Amino acid sequence: MSEEKATVSLDGKDYVIDELPERAKYILGQLQDLEQQGRATRARLDQIEVARGGFTDLLRKELSESE
Repeated sequence: MSEEKATVSLDGKDYVIDELPERAKYILGQLQDLEQQGRATRARLDQIEVARGGFTDLLRKELSESE
């Protein structure tokens, strides 16, 4: 059984990661890190939006009780 080599696709062409020049591996690593940061940022924004909605509800409740 042959072992599949990890590849990356760019502009319709596949490249074997182990065969990339060191600088290309570094750049690929940066792109992967940025992708992960984007996912984490989107998750954080979801948390912020939910928290904002919760505080809005609390304020609404607080103001309705003080009328």
